[in-house]
Amino acid sequence: MDTSRLRKLQQEPSHVQRLLEALVTHSDLVPAGAYQIRDPASVPKELRNIATQATKQGRVWACWAYTFRTWMITGEMPLSASRERGTPVLQVDVHTDEGWKDSGFWMPGRDGGWTRCND
Repeated sequence: MDTSRLRKLQQEPSHVQRLLEALVTHSDLVPAGAYQIRDPASVPKELRNIATQATKQGRVWACWAYTFRTWMITGEMPLSASRERGTPVLQVDVHTDEGWKDSGFWMPGRDGGWTRCND
């Protein structure tokens, strides 16, 4: 994938948002059966603050809930990692209502799933 196309994808927040939502729905970041919270006012306050900071930093976010647990996933598409692999790569941070949980780089697989990058 050439740099100009990756740069265009990177600069389009709605595209990165769709990639992030696809990652969450096609990976094990949240339990099966979790539902997305789209209204920022419905996001728990501590996670809403994370979403606000992510937005200020040019990152996108998605919030998911299941029973009494909530996950805030923030992400961005770093150009260098995407260029290196020739496909969009997301740098993702996962927070729960209990605090920070995980960070990592993910890329889409050919089968529609997502693979965590090992570096």
